[in-house]
Amino acid sequence: MPELTFLTIGQAPRPDLSDAIEAHLPTTVRVRHAGALDGLTRREVERGFGSAEGRATLLSRLADGSAVTLDADAVGAALQSRLDRAQDAGADVVVLLCTGEFPGLRAGRARLVEPDALVTGYVGTVLRGSRVGIVVPLPEQVAEARAKWRDAVPDPAFTTASPYAEDDAALCAAARAHLEAGAQALMLDCMGYGPRHRRALRAAGVTVPVLTPGAVVGAALGPLLD
Repeated sequence: MPELTFLTIGQAPRPDLSDAIEAHLPTTVRVRHAGALDGLTRREVERGFGSAEGRATLLSRLADGSAVTLDADAVGAALQSRLDRAQDAGADVVVLLCTGEFPGLRAGRARLVEPDALVTGYVGTVLRGSRVGIVVPLPEQVAEARAKWRDAVPDPAFTTASPYAEDDAALCAAARAHLEAGAQALMLDCMGYGPRHRRALRAAGVTVPVLTPGAVVGAALGPLLD
């Protein structure tokens, strides 16, 4: 029976991120959850992992459901420790629940699935030649997103809307801005975006393809574990 660990940059479990992926997995897969910030209080998180101006920033949630902005480098170091523990506990596959880039992250015996590579590869092949509008959570993440999507053809446009907002008004406004600029597809580039956000856009009249990372990762993982 294969064992899979979902590894979040915040605190586990994150069913709002993992459920869309699990829906594609065989029922024989044993699933575990781990988080880079497990066991820490908000004060400890802010002191050790808080975002800083001019540094790469990530957005996640704590166990109480509250959102938190994080320093990407600090999170990367904690992720490696959690990844090592997951492998020691017998994980065959570790799925990172974040579309951020962590170039220093290394797996040993386990297969590490990094959504940023899957998502950019999918868009670069299946949607190559289409004008894609990309939505990221925070304005300070746009510069990093431009670098991440630098190989996309044609050059994508970027807007921002938090997946953890109380309503979907900002997301719908971001989507409309892309459509008015001629986008032929939308990529919601954060694991926090899921089926609920896609349904909200459909209800708002968006008819172009709307991609979420969970759906792309799940579709890729299913055959691997079957």
